[in-house]
Amino acid sequence: MEILENKNSNDPIKEAVEFGIDLTLFYERLELTPTQRIEKHQQILSFVEELRRASGKKNG
Repeated sequence: MEILENKNSNDPIKEAVEFGIDLTLFYERLELTPTQRIEKHQQILSFVEELRRASGKKNG
């Protein structure tokens, strides 16, 4: 990624990558518009709520 190529050695992003943190998802999300980010968040939230309902039915 070109963003990482121009960083100095004291850069926290470069240090994170060197530590082994994968920033791919972070950069992919930054490429989305705010509306697209909200839509993705809503999809994930709906999925989590569905899991909670299913868990409640199973345990209740």
